[in-house]
Amino acid sequence: MGEKADSELVRRQNRRIVLDALRQRGNLARVELGRATGLSPASITAISAQLIEDKIIEEVDEPMGSALTGKRGRPIVRLSLRAEATHVAVVKISIDAVSMMLADFQGRVTAERAFRIPTYGSEQATFGETLAATLASFIEEHRGKSGVARVGIAVQGLADSRSGSINWSPVFRARHVPIAPAIEKRLQVPVMVVNDANMIAEGLLSMDRESYGGNTAVVFLGYGVGMGLILNGAVYHGATGAASEFGHMNHLPDGALCRCGRKGCLEAYAADYAILRTAYGTPQDEPRMSAVDPAQMIELMNKAKAGDTVALNAYEAAGTALGFGIARTIALLNPDRIILAGPGTRALELIEPAMHRAIKDGVVDEISRHVTIEHVSFDKDMIARGTIDALLRGLVRDVFSQGPSRASATHMEFAK
Repeated sequence: MGEKADSELVRRQNRRIVLDALRQRGNLARVELGRATGLSPASITAISAQLIEDKIIEEVDEPMGSALTGKRGRPIVRLSLRAEATHVAVVKISIDAVSMMLADFQGRVTAERAFRIPTYGSEQATFGETLAATLASFIEEHRGKSGVARVGIAVQGLADSRSGSINWSPVFRARHVPIAPAIEKRLQVPVMVVNDANMIAEGLLSMDRESYGGNTAVVFLGYGVGMGLILNGAVYHGATGAASEFGHMNHLPDGALCRCGRKGCLEAYAADYAILRTAYGTPQDEPRMSAVDPAQMIELMNKAKAGDTVALNAYEAAGTALGFGIARTIALLNPDRIILAGPGTRALELIEPAMHRAIKDGVVDEISRHVTIEHVSFDKDMIARGTIDALLRGLVRDVFSQGPSRASATHMEFAK
């Protein structure tokens, strides 16, 4: 009995290894797949045959040829994830706005739409139902009765992955807003509620695991300030999904009021609303709860670039707060990389001088000199990419690696 169980475990692990390789590397010939996974030709043949039979992967003909000669050779048969094997839904919640998208098994977005849904003034008990109804309608419009396999909800703030609720977010006045239960009841599929900065970290891993798969801290700059942590090649979520609340570390005791209700948080100096508050001389005890118009931030950025002293001082204050926060992160974790991401990076040239001065003042050079600091272009939606990747990776782990009986049952469940 033990030998049979061990054999079954190995078979499941090998299925998962093959599917993960195709997700990360794209279409591969069987011999390429063998080299990528280290599995024997016999194992690749057996596993791929079963996955094709289960309609999880498929064979595709791709032309061979030389880019130099322009000649096309005989086609080569490669294995590909079957796009229609499953679909997932992603929901991003921001202040009084929600965006939804669908993605296939290859990770390609197949439908996307933005909705104006009041969040900040919504009732704790009813928002989940409202969101569930809107999502169900969106899915039915684009997927009909086929539905989706899983749903991911990404939001700024403290997302409790165990209860599926948002314990605190600047998006809501209310606290402990239940999200997952209403959607799970309506759609009959698992729902994960996650912090958006963690999903940026997931997106970086899906984009380039070789570069970011060690120890990386991802700092989000924009409507808020957040962090996603990659430790030993995996995103660290903490016990409840609330790990690395970088923006709500204290920067100055009894300082500027943060949207979380506490004083002196790093976010209260480096988020969009905080930079505007400093630039316009708004009292530091007046947090801005409405969404910041991106055009307003671009206008302020252009003023600073033109030499406006007040605007420059606001970005300097943001850079100082950010730099001291990064210095603490470096001293605590000794990461390989610090990645700056989000729309706030469009003003990075204004923030960086003060940021680097603060890092130099905040941590000894012997620790910081080996840390690479870089940024990801603000026009890349890493939150969506990371959430899609996390959902698909979970499906591979929990469903498609389990074998034909589980996969078949799942296909039937999705088609209800």
